[in-house]
Amino acid sequence: MGITILWAAPAMWVASIIEFLVFSRGYRLRDFARAAALYALCAAVATLPMAIAGHAPASRSLLLAAFTAFAGQLVYPLIHTITRGAEPRRCVYTADAALGMCVFGLLSALLLMGGAWAWIVGPFELLVLGIVVIQITYFALYGACMDAYGYRLMTQTNTNEVIEFIRYYPLWMSCLLAGLLLGVLACSVYVNVEAAHFHGGCSLVKTGIAGACCILVACIGGHRSVAARSAFISFVLARRKHIRTLENYASCRQARENSLTATRLGMPSRRPSTILLVIGESANRDYMSAFNPSLSRDTTPWLKAQAQAEPEHWMIFPHAYSCAIHTFPALEKGLTELNQFNALNFDTAPSIVDMARAAGRRIYWFSNQGHLGASLSQVSVVAEQADVARWTHQQPGLPPYDSELLPFLDTVDPATDNLVVLHLKGNHFSFENRYPASEQTWTPSSPADAITAYENSMRYVDGILRQAWTIAREKLNLEAMVYCSDHAIIPDKHRAPTFMGFGDVRIPLAVWTSPEYQAAHPARHSALRSNTDRYWTNDFLYELICGVLDVESNHFEASNSLAHNTYHYTRDDLTVLNGTIPLSDDCS
Repeated sequence: MGITILWAAPAMWVASIIEFLVFSRGYRLRDFARAAALYALCAAVATLPMAIAGHAPASRSLLLAAFTAFAGQLVYPLIHTITRGAEPRRCVYTADAALGMCVFGLLSALLLMGGAWAWIVGPFELLVLGIVVIQITYFALYGACMDAYGYRLMTQTNTNEVIEFIRYYPLWMSCLLAGLLLGVLACSVYVNVEAAHFHGGCSLVKTGIAGACCILVACIGGHRSVAARSAFISFVLARRKHIRTLENYASCRQARENSLTATRLGMPSRRPSTILLVIGESANRDYMSAFNPSLSRDTTPWLKAQAQAEPEHWMIFPHAYSCAIHTFPALEKGLTELNQFNALNFDTAPSIVDMARAAGRRIYWFSNQGHLGASLSQVSVVAEQADVARWTHQQPGLPPYDSELLPFLDTVDPATDNLVVLHLKGNHFSFENRYPASEQTWTPSSPADAITAYENSMRYVDGILRQAWTIAREKLNLEAMVYCSDHAIIPDKHRAPTFMGFGDVRIPLAVWTSPEYQAAHPARHSALRSNTDRYWTNDFLYELICGVLDVESNHFEASNSLAHNTYHYTRDDLTVLNGTIPLSDDCS
């Protein structure tokens, strides 16, 4: 057995070197040298528990531990290479293999220590193999390798979205995945039961110290440690850093307000007025008859009729795009001064809430997105800074319809100047859950007919817009209304964390102004009308709202606002996905 242990370290070292050479691209000689040295240290530490004990654990336990460690270190480099192997950029895999060896050493130490220590092995192996299964499932669903962005989106999903996502797939598939994970745990416990009845005797302390060495080697160096630089753990740490930023947002409120100055321009209103911002969800203007009159189905009859009957009040913008393909990254920029062209920090960038407050308005935020499950997001922390922030009552598996937002409008004080934000569930997948059966206009040809369900949800949202506009006009002296979506979706394609085409980002943008607003703010109304054919991305929503508020501020660049005649961006200037995809690539 001593000979076997002696050969274990060189074998691990050689296997890790081969993995490095197979999966790394564009590496330099010094990268290889550093990897070789690190792998030598990790291989030595991984075999240290067995060397101290003078024997290996039971063969079945050892094989399962080796399989767990090897699967954990191999899954990300393999999937990444499959999905992005053609990319020419430099990619060096070092940490995953090193962490895998440390995991093997720790598992073998626990097995050799026996007793209660060995019972820890099963849950630990389940954790590692669960991470492997999650990454493989992610790849199977989306054809892409998980990254920090995908992990963040997955962990920010609220409970009802998770339930709807699971229901979308056949029951057998969910049961299979759950059964697989339970099977892994049962197999691990069964295999390791022999080790659990073994007691290490005099080698217990030394073996435990050897296991601690594995942890030390994996974790020493903090954010530059082997563990922190491994793929999945780096995603977790990036998410934690993001959460700290969100948690810091409220504490930065005073600093944002102290740095912000705002002067209201235009003629003062004769009576208190309200500006209404309606944020849609997953609305694609290609499927909206107000933006695409050639559609065979009139999916937005009210908005279309209003724009045709009152062109002096309604401005339809046919070239609006989302800056991102998911809610949180899109509205992180859309709701704040942060955009694709500056390098501001989210927690210190003023928001539309900060600006409206500085301009003397009371802010109401009503949302159907829900605090159920993922309550900490870029959107929620901005919303919670409003004077009044309310969410619809959500129950697991029973997401409410957007009509439940309308009674909230009755709580708005008409005796004050207000900014009211309605955040809809809109046209979010699953589309058939976005409208009641009584509001179905067209009958889907089958359960798989996603487009018809999507068009029904469009028509339902059009009715919500009509009712919100009517209530605000009749009760709140509505001066202006802005409607746009956070992002779009391609309804007949499966949701994915990656860019599937410009159908993911073609969003609606419509603005209505009252006669009173036009008289008090003629320059803003004139600019909006003259800019209707301009190209626009919703990371400039903050500037649009500032323009509609008609303020002058040290945190407002007027040339970024469609409500100013200095707006200068063209199709060739604008991009989506943090500057990676130019709008000029959209050939439609």
